[in-house]
Amino acid sequence: MSEPSDPEIIVPAHLEGGVFANFVKVFDDIDDATMDFSRLDPRNPSIGFLVARVSAPASCILILKQRIEHMT
Repeated sequence: MSEPSDPEIIVPAHLEGGVFANFVKVFDDIDDATMDFSRLDPRNPSIGFLVARVSAPASCILILKQRIEHMT
């Protein structure tokens, strides 16, 4: 039996450019985590602008952790 391939992901045109974040805050519990990605104002780093909020189950967070660890 062959392994399932990654699904085809369609990126809507308005999301193709992505967003820039230089700060992340994580809120978690046993089942999932919510990450708020923000861009800090370079003139006043005590102010940030939320650019994306991502909630994901623990299984996705573990995959993300493994990928980040292999970057170094």
